[in-house]
Amino acid sequence: MLKDALGNYRGTLSDVNRIILRNQDNALAWYDRGNLKHSAGDDEGAIDDYTEALRIGLRKREELHALGNRAMALATLGRYEEAIMDCTSIIDALPKNKSLLRTAHLRRAELNKRTGNAQAARLDSQAAEQLTLR
Repeated sequence: MLKDALGNYRGTLSDVNRIILRNQDNALAWYDRGNLKHSAGDDEGAIDDYTEALRIGLRKREELHALGNRAMALATLGRYEEAIMDCTSIIDALPKNKSLLRTAHLRRAELNKRTGNAQAARLDSQAAEQLTLR
């Protein structure tokens, strides 16, 4: 199995399943399988795999991406409060990648709108705008 330039596995779901069967503690394989499942529309399966990858432990960059991807899958299933918590975890980590931070604020703003929290949505939108101006 090869890795692409971003360090992610390239392969099919069966390829990643084989890796996980050989090494249950391979957090990156769980993360990659979550991405494959999310892309295929299996949001429940993706959430489970992202959660396992986060439990095992990922490098910071992949951890933040797993949280963001899990938030999207949770939101698709209408689990907005959980998705907000994942976005908050990204924001609280203060990633150096301003685009990632901005996206977390924008996503959380949208989720707050969906839950009827207009004030929180407005604050997140303003925070995202400030990051754009920097």
